[in-house]
Amino acid sequence: MVKTNRVRKLAAHGLDAVIKMGKILIFSGVRGDTRRYRSLHLYEQLSLAGADCVLSHLTDPRLLEHARSASAAVLHRVALDSYVEKVLHFLRSRGALIVLDADDFLYDPSIMRWIDSPDFQDTVRARLYREEIMRHRAGLDRCDAITASTEFLGEMLGSFGKPVRTHRNAYNLDMLRLSNLAYQNRQQQTDRVVIGYASGTRTHDQDFAMIKPVLAALMERYPMIELWLMGPISAGEDWGGLQERVRSFPLVAWRDLPHRLAMLDINLAPLLPESPFNQAKSEIKYMEAGLVRVPTVASITDAFRYAIQHGRNGFLAGSPDEWRLALERLIEHPAERQAMGEAAYQDVVSRYDPAARGVSYLQFLDDFSVQFNKPPLKFCSGEALTPGTEFQNSLFAAEHEQHPTMVDLARYSIRNRGVGTLLGQAWVFFRRKLAPIFPFRSAGG
Repeated sequence: MVKTNRVRKLAAHGLDAVIKMGKILIFSGVRGDTRRYRSLHLYEQLSLAGADCVLSHLTDPRLLEHARSASAAVLHRVALDSYVEKVLHFLRSRGALIVLDADDFLYDPSIMRWIDSPDFQDTVRARLYREEIMRHRAGLDRCDAITASTEFLGEMLGSFGKPVRTHRNAYNLDMLRLSNLAYQNRQQQTDRVVIGYASGTRTHDQDFAMIKPVLAALMERYPMIELWLMGPISAGEDWGGLQERVRSFPLVAWRDLPHRLAMLDINLAPLLPESPFNQAKSEIKYMEAGLVRVPTVASITDAFRYAIQHGRNGFLAGSPDEWRLALERLIEHPAERQAMGEAAYQDVVSRYDPAARGVSYLQFLDDFSVQFNKPPLKFCSGEALTPGTEFQNSLFAAEHEQHPTMVDLARYSIRNRGVGTLLGQAWVFFRRKLAPIFPFRSAGG
């Protein structure tokens, strides 16, 4: 897949060690944005920090070859099966450090009751998800250590007896470039205020419903407000005369998202805080909006408390009154919106810098290696990589994101999970495609 062995300068991060590092293998078992954030972004981060990395996937025919030469491996959403057992065997045979990287709590079936997904109305989908959770738990048991996207998630995973470090989601260099471009090219509107909510999955209807009454009341009071709902989110009913100011947009590719977010005046990030599944989620919505200088009003979860300094680079809201007051303030004071968006931008580019994240992850690997008496992994030094170089373009070229295809995943399933699992996955896939035309409640139709 993708490989680099470049040496970077880390003096800006206070690191002077010049010791060769062992090779780090990063591989995922899924597609999409979760893989991008936790695997492709991590590859960029570690490469910026001078590491010798290989980026792969569970379906990659060269994965075993990569495992034979790795000193450390980072596994993202890799559920255990006979092939994964073989990969882990090769890693252990050379004394490699094995780290599970987690961005959701996928290791205990009891979490399913907190996931608001219409998929689980289908008994086939619910059964497959439960089986996958048990495979993920078995994979966790075979890893040495864990890195998690939030402290709350790390605390949950710490109950399994593994050492855990928090490695927060961060932007990649191309996101920064595209976000700056989107901000520069935005079309400013003075006659309306656009409040937007971007959902990446089909699990946020209840989160949005929590703040819908507040939004409706504000739209009644302020006729210049437009509400933009982006991605797989239901606007719900009962908008009455406000309906014409509620706009829905389809999910867009991540390279197009900055342009869409830059058209907002206020970004929403509601999550039902009593759900441990939600508490474990990261602050991506704040970060992505901050890159285009749009302020966020967010629920009071662990991750948003980390990211947002209330009243400076965004607002935290718990009760309906807190949501109303925060939104009123941003609606009525355009200058404050702009200042808060700029503060969010400065915060994001500083605290979520990919090179700094790479340095911290290498330190985690060092710490884990010492703890498990593995050969020590050390930092490298050299010339720093900066945005705009050919490296960022080669890493995030479209062809690398097109793999694995659905056909690749199907082939993997039938080889390593069996025909029954493949048929179940096919059922779920086509059910999702046909649901808007032929809605039904259960696997029986």
